[in-house]
Amino acid sequence: MLEGLFVTPSVTVIAEALSSAGATGKVAVVGNAKLATALAGPDRDVVPVSLSTRAAKKIANAVGDMSALGDNTVAAVVGVDIAAAEGWEVTLADWKRVVRDGGAIVLVDRGRAPEASRRALCAGLTELQQRHVGRVVVTSGLVTHWDGTSAGS
Repeated sequence: MLEGLFVTPSVTVIAEALSSAGATGKVAVVGNAKLATALAGPDRDVVPVSLSTRAAKKIANAVGDMSALGDNTVAAVVGVDIAAAEGWEVTLADWKRVVRDGGAIVLVDRGRAPEASRRALCAGLTELQQRHVGRVVVTSGLVTHWDGTSAGS
């Protein structure tokens, strides 16, 4: 999706979303090697996930899929084109599994702002924010791992 767009403005907006969510540390970037490379920095350890075989060979710490990451082990997941993906419910559930409590999921899509928001809400993300850069929509939300107990029980 980002191949046909200018990556730098998109990365700036994604970095703003991560910063706003307080997502520092390990960040999983799903399916886009250019985005993973651009987001890496001194306060952000990027783990590229689900890259093409060719791209994965060029990046030392790339992993094949989300099963390589443990539960609650990353500060955030950045994924591309979830607003148009089939099976998004399973995908977002898997992303939530690896994000620590209070971490973020950032969805990067071309257009489809209402659908991105709907899917983020249906996945149980809270404190949604949406940013636009050209036709790219960046939707971010926080992950809460609720264990079913309450303080009054």
